[in-house]
Amino acid sequence: MGIETGIGLIIGVFFIWIGYIARTKGIYSLLAGFWITWEPVNNDKLGNSIGILFIVLGVIALLTAIFTVWFGAVVGKISAILALIDAIMIFIVIGLDQMGR
Repeated sequence: MGIETGIGLIIGVFFIWIGYIARTKGIYSLLAGFWITWEPVNNDKLGNSIGILFIVLGVIALLTAIFTVWFGAVVGKISAILALIDAIMIFIVIGLDQMGR
């Protein structure tokens, strides 16, 4: 297990922790300072959705760190595509929340 695997595991756990905070405390805890220009319509629903997406991103990071040891760079390319799709979904969820006004 190299330093890259350790960094990947730490980043994965960090994203899972962010997702947990977003789900339990709402999205305001992650968007400190942005509430002046942008306010969620439904704080609980948006926090739950973004929390789940961040947890998925953390699991992708964890699995990438573990499986790259055996399967090489192919896993990194696949997980990069999945992470990009997950990030796009986060922006879509935020946009759909704003359309709910």
